[in-house]
Amino acid sequence: MPALREVQRRFGAALSSADGEDDALPLLAGDDVRNRALLSIYRATSIANATAALRLAYPVCRLITGDDYFDALARRYRAACPSSDGDLNRYGERFAAFLDDFEPVRALPYLPDVARLEWSVHVAMTAADAQPAGGELFAGLAPEALADLRLQMTPGFALHASRWPVVDIWLQHQPEADGSHQLRLTIDLDLPQQAVVWREGHRVRVDALQPATHALWRALVDGAPLGEAWAAASAADPHFDLAAAVTQALAGGWLHLPETLGEPT
Repeated sequence: MPALREVQRRFGAALSSADGEDDALPLLAGDDVRNRALLSIYRATSIANATAALRLAYPVCRLITGDDYFDALARRYRAACPSSDGDLNRYGERFAAFLDDFEPVRALPYLPDVARLEWSVHVAMTAADAQPAGGELFAGLAPEALADLRLQMTPGFALHASRWPVVDIWLQHQPEADGSHQLRLTIDLDLPQQAVVWREGHRVRVDALQPATHALWRALVDGAPLGEAWAAASAADPHFDLAAAVTQALAGGWLHLPETLGEPT
């Protein structure tokens, strides 16, 4: 009998494709004809589960491509990127990267970035609960301590920068959007957008950010202190309003407890 790892590999290959059945059959007791039929049933169930997981994680991509095309993409993704995790909630993590290299979707060049945004939405839906910080976070801090302040974002917070209008595309395909699930003619596909994703209570929110505001939060997420992040935002827009950006973050519940309070770097 082969080692357990080899048994698992051969059985997994049989669930991925009928081409793997011949290697798996010697591992199974009983009639080969019956075992082929059982493997076919297991394989169909595995494909259906993987497809359902991608449908749940990428509803906008599915609306853009149509059901049949999306299901075909799901099958190709499954063949190219087998699941390495027992939790199907994490199964679609590499879908955007797969789309980057999948030639048939080049006619929809914005699709990979829409998928990246959707994955952040999916992650935010299951993010851990956290108590957002309020204005007391900044109360009583001297200017030097404020500049050295490092901020943590609440779980599920994510940023995206795209050469495509990913926020407009995502919003247009939400159930509450007016009209059909087709891109409005007013969406300018040549418009780059920066996106922010966060969870507000039980609802995931997506919004567009100005480049300077995105630069601020990008620097903070990457670990820069507030003073450096402010400088990055001001470089993008000399008239950047830090107070307005912080007010937006507090109202949205983006901020969690700081990693350090006024501790020099």
